[in-house]
Amino acid sequence: MSDSNHPTRFSKRSRASEPVQSKMTRMDQERIKRRRFSRPHNGDERGRQLATPEVAQESIDYHDGAPSLGDASFIHTGESRHVPWSSVHHVAGQYSDLDPVFTPDEEYLLLGLETSVHVYSMATSRLFRTLDLESGQNVIGYRLCPLNPEHLYIFTSTGSVSKWEWLSGGKMWSWDACGKTTSIDISFHESETDEYVAVYSLRERKDGKREITIAQLGRNKPSENVILETNLRVSDLKVARQGRTVVLYGGQHFLVGTSNFNMLNDLKSMQYVWREATLPVSITCVDIRGSATPARVGAQGSKDKKSPDHLDLVLGESNGSILIYSDVLNFFTANEDSREGGKSPAPRRLHWHRGSVNTVRWSKDGNYVISGGHESVMVLWQLDTGRKQYLPHLSSPICNIIVSPTGNSYVVKLADNCIMALLARELQPFATIIGLQLCPKMTQTLDKSSSTSCQFSSSTPAILHPRQPDQLLIAVPASRQVSQEGHHLPNSSVLQTYDIRTNSHIARQALARTNATTLRVSPEGSEIIAPDIKHIDVAHDGKWMATIDTWSPYPQDVRSLDLSNTGTDYQETFLKFWKWNDFSSLWELVTRIDGPHFSDKGHALVLGLASRPQSYEFVTVGSDALLRFWCPSTRQRSGLKTGPDAQQQLETWKCRSFIDLKGSFGNNKARNLPTACPAFSDDGSVLAVCLPSQSASNPGLVILIDAQNCKVHYSRVGAFWGNPCATSFIGRHLIIASKHAVSIWDTVNDIVRTTGTPGLGGLSSNEESLLLAVNSKTQTFAVATQHLLNHTGHTSKKSRNTQFSIRIYNVQSLILHSQFMLDRCPLALLSNSYSSDYVVIDTAANVKRFGCFNKAPELTSQSFDLTNHLNPGLMDLFGGQLGSTKSQYSGLSTAANGEQSAQTKGLASVFGDVPSFVLPPASVLFRAVVQSLG
Repeated sequence: MSDSNHPTRFSKRSRASEPVQSKMTRMDQERIKRRRFSRPHNGDERGRQLATPEVAQESIDYHDGAPSLGDASFIHTGESRHVPWSSVHHVAGQYSDLDPVFTPDEEYLLLGLETSVHVYSMATSRLFRTLDLESGQNVIGYRLCPLNPEHLYIFTSTGSVSKWEWLSGGKMWSWDACGKTTSIDISFHESETDEYVAVYSLRERKDGKREITIAQLGRNKPSENVILETNLRVSDLKVARQGRTVVLYGGQHFLVGTSNFNMLNDLKSMQYVWREATLPVSITCVDIRGSATPARVGAQGSKDKKSPDHLDLVLGESNGSILIYSDVLNFFTANEDSREGGKSPAPRRLHWHRGSVNTVRWSKDGNYVISGGHESVMVLWQLDTGRKQYLPHLSSPICNIIVSPTGNSYVVKLADNCIMALLARELQPFATIIGLQLCPKMTQTLDKSSSTSCQFSSSTPAILHPRQPDQLLIAVPASRQVSQEGHHLPNSSVLQTYDIRTNSHIARQALARTNATTLRVSPEGSEIIAPDIKHIDVAHDGKWMATIDTWSPYPQDVRSLDLSNTGTDYQETFLKFWKWNDFSSLWELVTRIDGPHFSDKGHALVLGLASRPQSYEFVTVGSDALLRFWCPSTRQRSGLKTGPDAQQQLETWKCRSFIDLKGSFGNNKARNLPTACPAFSDDGSVLAVCLPSQSASNPGLVILIDAQNCKVHYSRVGAFWGNPCATSFIGRHLIIASKHAVSIWDTVNDIVRTTGTPGLGGLSSNEESLLLAVNSKTQTFAVATQHLLNHTGHTSKKSRNTQFSIRIYNVQSLILHSQFMLDRCPLALLSNSYSSDYVVIDTAANVKRFGCFNKAPELTSQSFDLTNHLNPGLMDLFGGQLGSTKSQYSGLSTAANGEQSAQTKGLASVFGDVPSFVLPPASVLFRAVVQSLG
């Protein structure tokens, strides 16, 4: 195994004269002294803030008689603590359950996320603009200004309202309010002298009551007026008729408030008349449509051709029914008359959905009602005839439906982070926006004191493509279905390829059997769950990929198969090898191995999967304590001719060798392994396998294996404690992350150092484990940590007291370079092998990149593939003339390239031959330009 920290070999050059050499020597000595003894000046203030230096804990050496490297951590303190690390990129994210907004010309679509609003072009389905809010503000609504469609109002959970010019992305002004706000809506008013906005806010007070306030935003200082206080648990509000009607709903109650004012001249004198209705079921969605009825012929004093408009209300219920209130204001009036002896009117009732109605919407002309729910079917109700039209077999449940301003198209937002734009007549999609379709897995907890019965899984199978590091390969669900208990089913059986550089979806492919268009409920009433992908790894050149997927049936379904076997231990495990096809741009299944690891009860669980560098080989370690080496081979078939093409079709994978790890524990009757972590060295010559402790008093075990001969070379006890979570090599150093600490083992000098993670000492066994990533370019490793801020707090506030962070350490000195706090639980921590960036994916499908300013990212990894992708289209367009033109000017371009300066080559490597819409953010480009010019 070679060490990656060898000195760099420089090219030969002419030797300077002796006076010049002595002068250079004195300058170098003075520079070394200044670097050792000088303190940072004011100009390094930014570096101090980003670095957040922290000295690691005292190093622990388990090797007897060997010198400890604990004091060596202070050697490079002066240089390491000012390494500028920062967050350089933030993409993806989960679209919120807010209704998308069309621009009046229907050329752009605005989508809300947790802390930002994205503007997408409907012609290209690509991201056009991102409007980011300040930290700590969550988007709860947004609306375009009808007076100027280029202005956008964004509402946050703190009650603030900001005005943006969404075309340029500039923020015009903002109005801040205090208090927890649940919902906000606005109405626009225009007079002869001025135009202003009335903001209606639904807030939750500290005493538990809800109140509605109205504020006027104009040139003067805004003032607020409370128009309603109620004890009802209302959750949303809608404003109609320019603020003269306010609709509140939540739970089984909905309220309608009316006012007769025309202008907001005096807020304090405004009064609303409120009417309340109670339903037997909970209200899930509401839509209001304002319409105008023709005035009576011969009406005296009527200057307009139409009488005052009235409101039509449609609402969806949790039991699947839809209620339609025509002229809801007269409905309440008639309902009050019925109490005096009259006949009470009844709303029109529609029922088709089996579950709750997630969204309901009026059509533009009011002749149709469009609804959607958990059935993944959009239903169009024709009110005159009562007929229904269906759009079935959508990929996931429907969350939101909106109608375009002209009524010619519908926008359907699905639960799997996908938005489709459909033509209203043909119901054919003409635009699709697909985000990162990650859904965090839920696992049952054993802590009865916890307020929640489930928690997020600690990791998600994800990897960056080895040849195209901007492409993220991640396991996502085939369809985001919800169980009867309200939990998302853990069926990550699809591989999604997402470009984290351009923030765009690339491809989606099923890796296990799916049931996207069939009934997902068995005759017994239980949900049919698809297999779940546990591990993903790709070869060094991206030609081969290996996956592990498992599936467990319900216990009652396998009782008749084996009476001695309990259903909880039975599962099916498949090891699949995929080959990349450049022609179809898909992964083709070459070999499927049923039960790569097995025991007396059936298939054994695969605990780890690793790819060998610089070779087509994978290793798996199972709970049966066996380590298997898998390699490709040619399958010989008699009577068939073999050739270059036939040999590719006859490729298969087999197990070339295996190692029984039970003997390393001292007894061959060791129980099944709960966890194990394999990792190859940088050159692929050594394989390290970390095995957990067999008892509380025994430390962990690390086994070094010769990858070529498949023989155990060395075993090390005491390299770490507890159960290993992840492991990886940086040169001769093996980094092992457990639940309580991170250990660094120098495999050459046989010295172990450790750095504790603050706050992790109190974690229980069922808490989330650590995530680990290493970067050989910067000689650093990153760890995702989790700890509780208050151990004595109430269990109901457990989620609020949990803190997540990313810590970046130097492998030589164990100096903490930087620490970044996360708002959500991290699911995957990856490292870009072509740059110094770390990539973090959290439960909200956010992808964040953390980079070092001293290392410029290589931005040309995608330029070659993009050029090859665009050239075939241009060849077809110009009839092959592009190739002749290219060859005609090949000599000129070669001569020009030979005369380019080093500065021009640096800039060319930064921007590459890629279009402008796929370039990274300006901050990344600026950092790369400065690095190339320096």
